[in-house]
Amino acid sequence: MIYRPTRERNVEVLKESAREMLQNTGHEEISLSSLSSSDYSELKELVNFLIEEFHGNAVNISLPSLRIDAFALDVMSKVQDVKKSSLTFAPEAGSQRLRNVINKGLTEEDILHGAGEAFKGGWNQVKLYFMLGLPTETEEDMKGIAHLAQKIAETYYEEVPKEKRNGKVQVNVSTSFFVPKPFTPFQWAGMYREEDFVEKAKVVKSEIRAQVNQRSIRYSWHEPDVTILEGFLARGDRRCSKVILRAYEKGAIYDAWSESFDYNIWKESFAETNTDIDFYTLRERSTDEILPWDFIDAGVTKKFLIHEWEQAKKETVTPNCRQKCSGCGAMRYGGGVCYEGKN
Repeated sequence: MIYRPTRERNVEVLKESAREMLQNTGHEEISLSSLSSSDYSELKELVNFLIEEFHGNAVNISLPSLRIDAFALDVMSKVQDVKKSSLTFAPEAGSQRLRNVINKGLTEEDILHGAGEAFKGGWNQVKLYFMLGLPTETEEDMKGIAHLAQKIAETYYEEVPKEKRNGKVQVNVSTSFFVPKPFTPFQWAGMYREEDFVEKAKVVKSEIRAQVNQRSIRYSWHEPDVTILEGFLARGDRRCSKVILRAYEKGAIYDAWSESFDYNIWKESFAETNTDIDFYTLRERSTDEILPWDFIDAGVTKKFLIHEWEQAKKETVTPNCRQKCSGCGAMRYGGGVCYEGKN
């Protein structure tokens, strides 16, 4: 929400940045990373440039976290001429119901069609990103992750003739645990306990093992202790500062590196400062509660966020900004998608 309104960087600027980065670093891969690279209107021109500019230099072009409903098939056909890496899709949730809750305008048909086109284009590895612990999530939603992975594996064998297959299909499923963030419609949502997150991951793992193509599906998940701490830091108030200071004094410095992270230090810091972490993580807020960040103007109005929170509970999808303006408040910035096509 804080990146609204959607606005695009000039393609010539990106071309020059790509050229400079590859020349100055010596790297053999360039990644076009954004929340949805395939929504960039100049994507085809940019990819064509990268292929032509670095032809013969064995530079791999990576397009992570693509939205399959907007996936440019002509871009796929271009990229496949360079060394292939696995394609990354982000369905986010295992069921259509839950994708509607989080406003992910993506159907199972879109996902399977996109995967099928990728397989026919020569790929046999697909990465799928999901979130566990989303608001209103049920056990069926969790099991849906395994079922979708199974259907994608089936699609490979259905769409690609045996003589054209490049080995077996590999579907890598990764789940992270949902953390509500400020300035989003879910800033009022509650989280789960560490053990609850582990149980959710076990449900997915067990269901994957029950699938026919289980050998083709690999599953990994984010550590729940890091998630709980992230939830505390994301929506904490000024009282959280004493916990952070105490953890620092006890040696929590390079905690972004997993080998340096020690959750016990944080547990001790919570206890020593008499801070109840559950107050910040488990509790669902009321929309009339004054939030610690309410004094900050992020452009998108609180009224709009409340409306989206209610829409999520109703499983109602809000149209994309390019389809219809929902009056979020970002138009005040005077640019971007709010003014596309206007004089």
